Amino acid sequence: MLDAGDPAPDFDLQGTANGGSGAYRLSAAAGQAPVVVAFYTEDFAPRCRRYLAALRDTEWRELTDGIAVFGVAPGDMADHRSFAAELGLPFPLLIDHAGVDAQFGVQRPDGTTRRAAFLVDSRCRVRFAWADDGSGEVPDIAPLLDAVAAL
Repeated sequence: MLDAGDPAPDFDLQGTANGGSGAYRLSAAAGQAPVVVAFYTEDFAPRCRRYLAALRDTEWRELTDGIAVFGVAPGDMADHRSFAAELGLPFPLLIDHAGVDAQFGVQRPDGTTRRAAFLVDSRCRVRFAWADDGSGEVPDIAPLLDAVAAL
């Protein structure tokens, strides 16, 4: 798994965009603001629902002037769009068909994706990394928020 200080692999992925769809490039977003890349296992899974809701409910503006949050998981646009709408997510959900989870080191041996979060800075360097320990608990995102505030 990538760790703080490692270069973040750039990616171009399709994702949800205000009820529609769009293309997202990590390096382009990071050039404008820090980026939280939040990997999750699948749409509609209770653990993933709680994880993305915790990110949704974060008061990002209290921590930084600007930030982008990308949810990344396998799936298709229809499911991502429905899941984003159901949760009222203010950030896009991106479709990982390119093995981006493997490049970040959060793909399991069976090919599924671990819940994980990476904070990527303007130089496309990882500033913070977390991955699910398998407990199924809602992740404590306080360390991620501390890393955002420290930028």
